Amino acid sequence: MIDTIKELKLKSRTANKKELQVIDLQMEKLAHENPKAFSEAMLACLEESNQKADELILKQKLEEVLPIISVSYLAKNYFKKTPQWFYQRLNGNSVNGKEAHFTNNELQILSLALKEIGQKLSVSANLIV
Repeated sequence: MIDTIKELKLKSRTANKKELQVIDLQMEKLAHENPKAFSEAMLACLEESNQKADELILKQKLEEVLPIISVSYLAKNYFKKTPQWFYQRLNGNSVNGKEAHFTNNELQILSLALKEIGQKLSVSANLIV
């Protein structure tokens, strides 16, 4: 059922008013056929949408910072990974058939890394003047 709902969701993005009405009827039909499976599928879609929204928010938050600092340095020194690994997670790229995401632990490491780099920059700035 989740695949059907995802397909309808995708169609709704470009649908006109009449097509949206047809999609609504199909969704209602699915909901009446198996309410439990429908609600579980809708919840899964909602969680997926939230994950994508969180990724976009993270990208926006890092938009000003990433051009300034070295992603290579971040990936190597804080994650022991490559810059490609970092960008795969930042962009939600498909890796081995699955979307790559930062774990909560990795997000905490990233936050601490940025704070540490900020402190280093601040100390360096104070040494100049």
